[in-house]
Amino acid sequence: MLTKKNIDKMLEMPDDRLGSMIRLTLAAAGADTSNLKLDETAIRRIRAVLTEVTDADLERAATLMERYRTGG
Repeated sequence: MLTKKNIDKMLEMPDDRLGSMIRLTLAAAGADTSNLKLDETAIRRIRAVLTEVTDADLERAATLMERYRTGG
């Protein structure tokens, strides 16, 4: 599971490494990243969002993803 501590470490990475890590993380979660465009603007926006993410946000997202997977 992704934690705030993991995200904070990712935010220390340069843009190219952060982009690669985002792709890996999404792919591991089952997302199709083949058409994902991570240009300078996208990375800047992603950084802004990830800076604001809390552990509670991540727990809620995990709960919703599990509900989606199990259909209940």
